[in-house]
Amino acid sequence: MSKVMWKPGTFVYPIPAVMVTCGDMEKSNIITIAWTGITCSTPAKVYISVRPERYSYDIIKNTREFVINLTTEELCYATDWCRSKIR
Repeated sequence: MSKVMWKPGTFVYPIPAVMVTCGDMEKSNIITIAWTGITCSTPAKVYISVRPERYSYDIIKNTREFVINLTTEELCYATDWCRSKIR
C-alpha cells in the first residue's frame, strides 16, 4: 500500500486506537495509543497521551518526534496485539 496524505481537518474525531511509531535506527518502538486527537488544523498539530512508564515515552521525549498511523480493519489484530504485548 502506498502512503496517502490528507489535508488537516477534524475527520479523525472520534478516533479509534492508533499505532504510534517513534525512534531512530538505534532505538525505536511501536505502541498502540487510544488517547490522540487534533489540537489545531492550521498549522496541523496533533497530540498523543503516553504514560511516563512506557518504553516509547523516553524515545518521544528525547527525539521530539512520532508518527500517528491510522489503523484499518485489516490492522485490527495487529493493533490489539501491540496494545497487549508491547510495553
